[in-house]
Amino acid sequence: MKIVYAALCGENFNAFSLDSFIRKQTVKRCWRKVNGEYALKPVEYVEDWTLTERREMAAYIIDELKNGGKAFGAFDCGKLIGYACVSAGAFGCAGQYLLLSEFYVSLPYRKNGIGKRLFEEACASAKVGGAKKLFISAHSAEDSIAAYKKYGCVLAKEKNEALAEKEPCDLQLEFVLN
Repeated sequence: MKIVYAALCGENFNAFSLDSFIRKQTVKRCWRKVNGEYALKPVEYVEDWTLTERREMAAYIIDELKNGGKAFGAFDCGKLIGYACVSAGAFGCAGQYLLLSEFYVSLPYRKNGIGKRLFEEACASAKVGGAKKLFISAHSAEDSIAAYKKYGCVLAKEKNEALAEKEPCDLQLEFVLN
């Protein structure tokens, strides 16, 4: 497997680039806040995207790029197998955050270091964009949070109310950019 990493742009990404992407994630446990503390709770479901949802995500990424965001992809033989997107527009009390708005690796390619490399690309982009920290509204599934913790993410010092309202079960994390 020879994975190629590149910034996403009109030449390598379009409305159909995620058509074969496999978002599927089988969730057994999620982090939930109980009495002010996070604890793993049994929450079982399968998260997956329809073709329509994959195309909506592609359209979202295209809009992010048009609005100054940055996105990076991992490609196997020209097929997009992972991506990370950093939104434009700093926020936080001191404008210290940029948002990692999207971050996924296709199911057959997980646990091969692809996510780590995409996360590093996102961090580098956020740093170039003037951020001191990368902000993540992270899916609360046990596996997802374990990956972010492995990268060095911690609970965010500030809460983003708009993201909390949109995704109330997400954990809000941050990564300090060195």
